[in-house]
Amino acid sequence: LRTLLFRDKSTTLDVVLQTAQPGISQEADKILDDFPATRQEMYQYDCVVAFDPDWQDLSVSQTELLEGWVAEQGGGLIVIAGPVYTGKVINSWVQDPSMDTIRALYPVEFVRRITVMDQTSYVADEPWPLDFTRAGMEADYVWLGDTPSASQRGWVGFQGVFSHFPVRGAKPGATVLARFSDPRSGEGDQRAPYFVSQFYGSGR
Repeated sequence: LRTLLFRDKSTTLDVVLQTAQPGISQEADKILDDFPATRQEMYQYDCVVAFDPDWQDLSVSQTELLEGWVAEQGGGLIVIAGPVYTGKVINSWVQDPSMDTIRALYPVEFVRRITVMDQTSYVADEPWPLDFTRAGMEADYVWLGDTPSASQRGWVGFQGVFSHFPVRGAKPGATVLARFSDPRSGEGDQRAPYFVSQFYGSGR
């Protein structure tokens, strides 16, 4: 995604890599040393894409800044759960009471695990296609073509995915766009949500 956006001349791409060492090289217009800490820094952006970030690395003021940017400035936040920080079993931000502001930004309810034996991931042996809801088929930002029918043909040609991050479910008012189609993950509307969106104040 970084490479795709960097090569799009209509997009300005800045990158924060939390695990990076000083002096790293990335395809980006700017490498940020830290997540934005002031309104002037934060409010220049239209969208933040966060791949399994360590939210606990942000200060309280940075967390509040992010929340305000989404709610008041109409910022777009795309979050992708993953096994490293979202799936961390002990002392993760999913369990941390001080991370309520961050969890509120997610359109799903997480399972608040209490033991290391609780399931933190689901992996299938074969790929399963995504099962799009009506709302998902109408959401043009996940289209793989210029029209709904062209997009549907594109997704039909996609073999599918092997895993999803287990959650309790979508929040009230959130919209499920696609579900993981492996029947072992549930039945009908109880199958695991894969793409979910919600409005949060002025943002999404």
